[in-house]
Amino acid sequence: MKKFWKILIIAAVVLGVLAATCPGRQRHIDAEVKFMRRTLHELAERMMKDFEQIKEMGDKERQMMAGLEESLISQIEPAIKEVMVVKNYIFFSLGRYENETDGAMTASVGFLGMVFPNKKELNTYYNYNMNGSK
Repeated sequence: MKKFWKILIIAAVVLGVLAATCPGRQRHIDAEVKFMRRTLHELAERMMKDFEQIKEMGDKERQMMAGLEESLISQIEPAIKEVMVVKNYIFFSLGRYENETDGAMTASVGFLGMVFPNKKELNTYYNYNMNGSK
């Protein structure tokens, strides 16, 4: 009987920790913006390697490209906020993009205070493969 109570207490503690650390909507949005920032930066880096004209750019032009990158990111965050719906299931949460034309897609999973973007699904959604092939 003692073993049963120990198992019950451990299970209650584990479930309590999962429930207490379930991330909310803002954490899902922050993870998506971070993912998009990294993706956009990698795309810009790849473009710089591929095109001779970009390789020959000076510091002023590179700063302009970085400004454009930041401008795109600043526009992406409000767009993500508009379509991101987070469903909290007490022990974990799911971030989903929902709209009338495309339906719903799971964009991220959150538990233990962390949010993990669904990279495979997002790459398909954005029609961009992180390996460089389409």
